[in-house]
Amino acid sequence: MNDNTFNANIPVIVGEAVAGETAKVRKQLEKVINNVNTSNFDIAELAFKVKQSGDYAGHTTFADYYATLNIKKRKIQYLTKMAETMDAVGIKREEYEPLGIAKLREITSLNVNDKWTDPDTNKELPIKDFITGFIKQGSEMDLDTIKSHVKVLKGLTGENDIEVMHFAFTKSAIDNIINPAIEKAKMVLGSVAKDNEGISQDASSSRCIEVMATEFLTTEFDAG
Repeated sequence: MNDNTFNANIPVIVGEAVAGETAKVRKQLEKVINNVNTSNFDIAELAFKVKQSGDYAGHTTFADYYATLNIKKRKIQYLTKMAETMDAVGIKREEYEPLGIAKLREITSLNVNDKWTDPDTNKELPIKDFITGFIKQGSEMDLDTIKSHVKVLKGLTGENDIEVMHFAFTKSAIDNIINPAIEKAKMVLGSVAKDNEGISQDASSSRCIEVMATEFLTTEFDAG
């Protein structure tokens, strides 16, 4: 066997190895998702492993990949973000797992690369440091306290505080009026941001309703 023949076979061997590992992780992830007794932390670690590798088994994006799994979109998103954030701040599972999913979901909703400006000193402080602090002190803090601190760090205070409103509609109104109107508003508003995979994100339903309400307030209508 000459050197050229040997080198030509290397990509094939490496490719097979990568494909094998991808299939292995996929099976592990499917297994833990479908096992009712599995830990959400196991799902988080495996999902993050897939995202970190960038190998989505033939799918273009991680979102396309997890859409084929038997798990709700929002759940795998926050579990992956949790493991991803903990990896970014260098905190191991045995350190953060005792806090539980609810507290960690709230903590890791923060962007590890952001900074918070102290209104008293005007000094910028890394969000990464706050996340680390939450993990270290989280066992001594209840969920509501953590939520309160996170809202401050996100700037969701005062007039920017988030309030929830509840409305009831008939199924017919939801299917034929509300949802179509929201989808139309999303098309008009276009992309408002990009996720960490660079995929464009539509405006939220809440933002669409706000825009529609603003339009009604600023447009003159004939009361008759």
